[in-house]
Amino acid sequence: MQFIEIGPVPGEENCAQVGSPDYTEASLRECEVFRRMLYRLFPVPEGLPVAYVGRTHPHDFGNYREVSIRYDDANNEAVEFAYEVERSAPASWDSVARYELAWYERKRAYDVAVREQRLQPEEVPPQFGTPAPPNLPPNASFSEMLASNPL
Repeated sequence: MQFIEIGPVPGEENCAQVGSPDYTEASLRECEVFRRMLYRLFPVPEGLPVAYVGRTHPHDFGNYREVSIRYDDANNEAVEFAYEVERSAPASWDSVARYELAWYERKRAYDVAVREQRLQPEEVPPQFGTPAPPNLPPNASFSEMLASNPL
């Protein structure tokens, strides 16, 4: 299997900085949202030996994470697909990813408030009691997502 590095986030977006105090949590969250976004934008055909994966790499200031495409280089269709995704990778977050990032930030704030005993667990809205954001329609605008799934 071979890998093509796509990045931690879309090319024109800001990302968590290696060495910052919250890097681990923030980079894991950003990479997961970016990975799901790539699956939405470039669905892998069934049976094709390709996957979007998060990977960790060493760096002078600590490990850094990014999303890669893992593919079987013995399969020409997989190679073509992987390189097409690399060429076409988005420059910015789509509306679903923007919502998911906002959802994770809100969930993190509720988790901290409960841990610091500023809120009781039962005071946390139910939509933030799950480990992942709700499934959202890929073609909805950000405002439509907020209307149907308030933050």
